[in-house]
Amino acid sequence: MSNFDQIVQLIADDLAAVETRLTEESASEYSFVDMAVQHVVGGGGKRLRPILVVLSAKVCGYEGSDAHTLAAVVELIHVASLVHDDVLDEAAIRRGRETLHARWGNKVAVLVGDYLHARVLSMLVSRRADDPAMAILADTTQAMCEGEVIHAYKSGDFDISETEYLKIISFKTGKLITASCTLGAHLGTTDSKQIEALTVYGQQIGIAFQIVDDVLDFAENPDKLGKNTFGDLREGKLTFPIIYARSVCNDDEKQMLEKVLNPNTDETEAIVFVESLFQRYGVEAYCLKIAQDYADRAKAALAAFPETPARLALQQLANYVVSRES
Repeated sequence: MSNFDQIVQLIADDLAAVETRLTEESASEYSFVDMAVQHVVGGGGKRLRPILVVLSAKVCGYEGSDAHTLAAVVELIHVASLVHDDVLDEAAIRRGRETLHARWGNKVAVLVGDYLHARVLSMLVSRRADDPAMAILADTTQAMCEGEVIHAYKSGDFDISETEYLKIISFKTGKLITASCTLGAHLGTTDSKQIEALTVYGQQIGIAFQIVDDVLDFAENPDKLGKNTFGDLREGKLTFPIIYARSVCNDDEKQMLEKVLNPNTDETEAIVFVESLFQRYGVEAYCLKIAQDYADRAKAALAAFPETPARLALQQLANYVVSRES
């Protein structure tokens, strides 16, 4: 059994409760809306963010059902963002199944994403006014949108640095992962040091997760990944491996790299060149080393907590984020 499977087994009852909340809270009385929504909400996935909410609550001593509610909230926000991302990226496959827009068109997909955000608001409206979840999630969704806008604006900017890119992904991907940890922490403690420790943990694994995601886009097994590979390359996206490769290759290779990142370039030519370039400069190894550094900092932050099964699970989760193959 893998470390990730052990984590899932540890909190199996909690995750089952989260799935129930997801189904109940996303349901619509209109059959087509419900079918479209369940196509994405029930589409599987790792449920990383719900796992982080539950484990962060547990490591702070909280075992109640509010963790399931907040876990469902962050997953609905995540799924809504994926639906919109798939429209922007024209992605055909997500989590091993046809994307919403590929099946029913962009209009339906955009509106379903909006519907999921509306359901999140409905879930939050009954919470007390001083609940920190409200401010955390408002700040998080704003940052996610800002990150996406900046990333779109920077598309094609070959001078973007690693530092700039890491800042962008800390917003568009890292913020919701961070929020998952912070929300769980607030359920179980008012200790500012422990809340900050879990916030740091979330920030670090959020960036590690996206770097590994960027690397996996160049994987050779789309079935294992659950989505089409080389999608970023096909769309001419500048991701962490590409940015690093461009920073270390020679001028002729830079020119060729810019050429193959043009969406009009022959796809086979682009893939062959990039794979050769990555191998020549050890791009994958470099990226995974950077991701591991972030994961190590995440694990170091957990020193603020006593040794418990929840803390061990968070440590294992940081390792999984880097070692995963999908």
